[in-house]
Amino acid sequence: MKRNILFLLLLCFVASCNASKPENPIVGHWVEFMPVNKQIVQGININSDGSASSIGMATLKYEKWSASNNQITFKGKSIGNGQTIEFTDTLDIIEVTPYTMKLGKFGQYRVDYYRVDEIPDVNSTDNITNLLPKFEGHGDLQTRVYKGSLPAASNPGIVYEITLYNYANSGDGVFKAKLTYLEAANGKDEIFEFAGRQYTLRGSQDDKNATVIQLIPFNNKHEVMNFLRQENKLIMLDREQKKIDSELNYTLVEE
Repeated sequence: MKRNILFLLLLCFVASCNASKPENPIVGHWVEFMPVNKQIVQGININSDGSASSIGMATLKYEKWSASNNQITFKGKSIGNGQTIEFTDTLDIIEVTPYTMKLGKFGQYRVDYYRVDEIPDVNSTDNITNLLPKFEGHGDLQTRVYKGSLPAASNPGIVYEITLYNYANSGDGVFKAKLTYLEAANGKDEIFEFAGRQYTLRGSQDDKNATVIQLIPFNNKHEVMNFLRQENKLIMLDREQKKIDSELNYTLVEE
């Protein structure tokens, strides 16, 4: 009887130790900050079993990872020019937080990542907020929906429905768009839905103090959109962020 009690106590002790053991902060889905090619989503899945996989990179296939002495090593295959080459890449771990990871090499090369809860699918407008970088103190998630019917060259008009997502303490975020081209397909409406990144810019070609919302689609099939933000309105600008010289309506109104 005493042995059974001791065995149960030992099991409880081991279970409590395992429960309190912190997770490896490196494990997770990491998406790279892309300040130049903002429409691109790429990164690395780092799994607890030592396996790894690529996010959004068809020619660079991560397969394994290991970490020691403030360094992380990735192994995989590089595919291109009709050949497949195995690679091993070791990077310095500069910093890891619950939200971000910074890797570098020789004090010169550096890549910044942010953590996402799920593997992102940029071809879908579902769960698009998963691509929002998360930081401590970022505030609550804000959602704004703008709608309006704008003129078109070859059909009665285009109905825009733009949904913006960003955290309260960040002007940048993500968006999803639904564009309905009225009577565009043999008299029937044609609908396009896509998503991308949203950036808040200061100043336009017409006003250095203006606030411009720039929407960069993930899919290159759709053009970058620029809007002048005024209170509860978004006013479409041209590609050079200038006001469109027309008496027609180019305004979306927040619902």
